Amino acid sequence: MFLTILSSKRYWITVLYIGLGFIVIFSVIEHFMQYSGIDIDTFVKERIENRQWMRYLLSRLAGGLLYGMIMGYYFELRKQKSNR
Repeated sequence: MFLTILSSKRYWITVLYIGLGFIVIFSVIEHFMQYSGIDIDTFVKERIENRQWMRYLLSRLAGGLLYGMIMGYYFELRKQKSNR
């Protein structure tokens, strides 16, 4: 069952959508908590000018991929079990 889910095209599309949603929502929440509102100048200064943008980008992509894979697997497994 595990390999059939991982080889499914529908699973990877679900991973993509869930991962992107996670990245956007997590980044917005973290930004508001860290900067107490919309403070683009401080964000650019801390992340881009201090050369932390690669770490920021990689952490978002890894987190989104991991969360998308876990939740996508859960949804696909639930969908396959309900079809039985």
